[in-house]
Amino acid sequence: MTRLLLVTALFSYFDLTMAQTTNFTVKQIDSIVKSINTTCISGGITDYTFHKKGQKKKTIGSGADWYYTDSSGKKLLKAVREVYITTEDIDAYYFYNDSLIYLHTTRAKYDSTKKTIITEGKYYFQNHTLICKEDNLKYPFKPEFYFTASRQFFGEDKLWRR
Repeated sequence: MTRLLLVTALFSYFDLTMAQTTNFTVKQIDSIVKSINTTCISGGITDYTFHKKGQKKKTIGSGADWYYTDSSGKKLLKAVREVYITTEDIDAYYFYNDSLIYLHTTRAKYDSTKKTIITEGKYYFQNHTLICKEDNLKYPFKPEFYFTASRQFFGEDKLWRR
């Protein structure tokens, strides 16, 4: 019996120390997100504008990608994409071992000086699979769109890699 317990303990140890896993609970992901928010450093900002098709001088919106890395500057922990065309859309992507684990989305509009939140969502991922969502969307959530967007942050030409 003790031999079985010893073997089980060794396998558990090697599983925890050697294999990288992203099998976290929602509570664990919340803890990672909180840690990222308190320890990440700015890795750079990329600004861009949107033009009306065929009219380069007619600007219809703007946006920015904000990159946050670990203290070495070599690992992307968080990326925030802010786009303003008719509404302000902010998507905050959180990564663990280069894999999307959490996404926070906000869509807001401004009336004079008052900001009104139209939609807001919190999405938890594990191994490229949505495991939990909390949102007030009036349309179906499509995680594939956000997976594609999150992969764009890891291009070799990205500002945070310099």
